[in-house]
Amino acid sequence: MCINKRLTNTNPPGLSLNARHSLVVMGFCALIPLSALAENVTSRTHGATANTDVVVSNPQPLEANTEQQSTLPPVVAADRAIDFASAGNALREKAVRYRTLAQNWQPIDAGTPLRAGDQGPRVTQLRAILKLYGDYQGPLGPLAPATSADDRFDAGLQRAVESYQRRHGIEVTGTANRITLEALSRSPQELAEILEINAERWDKLPSKPGDRYIFVNVPDYQLQLIDGQQVVLSMKTVVGKSSKRTPDLNTRVVSVVFNPTWTVPRSILLTDLLPKARNFPEAMHKRGYRVIRYGTNTTTPINEKSLESAARGKATLRQIAGPGNTLGRVKFVIPNKQAIYLHDTQAQSLFEQRHRAFSHGCIRLQQPEELAYALLGKQGWDRTRVAQATTGDESVTIKVENPPKLFITYLTAWVDHLGQVQFRPDIYHRDR
Repeated sequence: MCINKRLTNTNPPGLSLNARHSLVVMGFCALIPLSALAENVTSRTHGATANTDVVVSNPQPLEANTEQQSTLPPVVAADRAIDFASAGNALREKAVRYRTLAQNWQPIDAGTPLRAGDQGPRVTQLRAILKLYGDYQGPLGPLAPATSADDRFDAGLQRAVESYQRRHGIEVTGTANRITLEALSRSPQELAEILEINAERWDKLPSKPGDRYIFVNVPDYQLQLIDGQQVVLSMKTVVGKSSKRTPDLNTRVVSVVFNPTWTVPRSILLTDLLPKARNFPEAMHKRGYRVIRYGTNTTTPINEKSLESAARGKATLRQIAGPGNTLGRVKFVIPNKQAIYLHDTQAQSLFEQRHRAFSHGCIRLQQPEELAYALLGKQGWDRTRVAQATTGDESVTIKVENPPKLFITYLTAWVDHLGQVQFRPDIYHRDR
């Protein structure tokens, strides 16, 4: 058999026109799961906010941009960490591209949200912007027509909206809703300035963070454990609210505390827990709170006298270890002057929210036991031992050998390892 011979007739002999049509349909249906698999592979990017599209280097049509037509990356590449040394310059290069795009950018006219099936000039404007940014990749499906009506909100445009929403940290709905339209109203010139601001933030991080480190990006609500330039663990976080902002930190994770106690910081004591203790002393006692005198470290029950001592700054509240502790079952000690921890939480429902700025500054973790296992695994702590340590009321502190560096930073824009520009909401209004 000569496998290189050009086929002159691909139609099976002896088939009617209807039979041939059926074969075409069957072939298309067979492609559907393969298409879904390919999309799943390309969507594995930074944490849970994946995107398959990149920003084009010029405002030419998509067909002329070879960067968009690159082959699918290997699955393992999706777990590669961002290179600290080149991250700032990568943002500056994208900023130059965005300033070029500004020459051809036109905003969408004001109006109601746009969704699949809509038709009109605003749909044409939406398509043009998403094509400019590289999110729109043309009609969907192997049998899609070579051209489509630009003013109709079709499946290809819906996928482009989803791509844009992923890149901007917006809930992925496929509908150009109010939040999406507001983001699209920002000009490429404005976005270029944001890219440059974030390039300076990257420059403040060390160019060589080390082989093994933990990276927390506050606006992205994500923690990553990096080992050998690979993301080996990623999880959602809850960070400080605007009035109690999580600070930038460059420190280490030095120990893991199972069943931690919680000594209440004075700021939280005065504004939150002291009024509650005065109004509901019995309820606070049942939740495990006790008054702890500074210096002597003696414990006294919650009563009017002990609370007055706390109000004068001679004592504070401490919550004993147990299932109801505010820090949960696991705490990670990170040396810093702001009394910031990484820790477990009882409020697991918060991880279902897209925007998760609810804490008093500490970082709450979605999977603290997994991080404990990752840090202590080489010290003989398997998952069973970690799980056993989180039961009961006994507080146990384990020192982390070769403690990894921890970088807590504030990045509202970055270029991921696939060359895609990612934006996140400026939750602390630091981009202004």
